[in-house]
Amino acid sequence: MTPTPILLAYFGPETVLPVTSIIATVVGVVMMLGKGSAYWVIARCKAVVNFCLRRPPARGPRLGATTPHQRKEGARTR
Repeated sequence: MTPTPILLAYFGPETVLPVTSIIATVVGVVMMLGKGSAYWVIARCKAVVNFCLRRPPARGPRLGATTPHQRKEGARTR
């Protein structure tokens, strides 16, 4: 009889409960602190990934014109 290369794994409560506890903790902290903190953490993670991959940071469209050639004539400035 030849042995077969099959991995038998049983994920019982003693292995699953710590993982679910960690997930519940993270979700609870996000719920307590709000969406702003979650967006901040996601932005920091993206910045770290971009830094590690040596990519320039993504820049969104600017809402206000800051240089004279971008302003229309007669437009008010801040």
